[in-house]
Amino acid sequence: MRSTLQLEVGDTESLARVGAEIAVAGFFRDQRPLRGGAGLADWRLCGWLSRLLLASRAIGESGEAVLATTHGHLRAPRLLLLGLGERARFGADAHRAAVEAALQRLLDLGAGSAALDLPPPTGDASEDVLAAGIVEGACAALDARPARLLLRIVAEPGSAARMRSALERAAAARPRGATSLRMTRQPAAGPTPAAGIALSRAPMA
Repeated sequence: MRSTLQLEVGDTESLARVGAEIAVAGFFRDQRPLRGGAGLADWRLCGWLSRLLLASRAIGESGEAVLATTHGHLRAPRLLLLGLGERARFGADAHRAAVEAALQRLLDLGAGSAALDLPPPTGDASEDVLAAGIVEGACAALDARPARLLLRIVAEPGSAARMRSALERAAAARPRGATSLRMTRQPAAGPTPAAGIALSRAPMA
């Protein structure tokens, strides 16, 4: 079976409003308060992640993962939070590795769709570098493990069109492999059914 990766970029979406089976965000061990998708998820969940940090049940170490249901506070019914280590060390290679690790987790969970909101790499945070990390990391995971996945990318406000173009360039530049890539448009947001909160925490392989 050949893997299929479908990529979408929302025009005005935040992680909380993107429809997917699982929302994915990352957080650093040395960045407080939480920012980006993790900060938004924490606010939507009434400080739940902050309480985990205060209780040392989550740290933000590279390789750490926290999985929870969202109680309807995000459109996705489940949230996967990834530890990313130190912010200063999160360069382009670390970003690509985080995308690959996220995809491996999603495949382990049997997800068919996910919303991805990882912070940009330190240093060169251009759309082209970000897109290359997403395409290379995602395809590395899918090349090794045949599956079909819809990945909805959460872009910075006002950058959706540039991000979509960068992803198209990154996909075109990638050598032909075991994963088929295609770009599609993201549909409008809708309501999310509520669910209870549950937690699991485990290191990544």
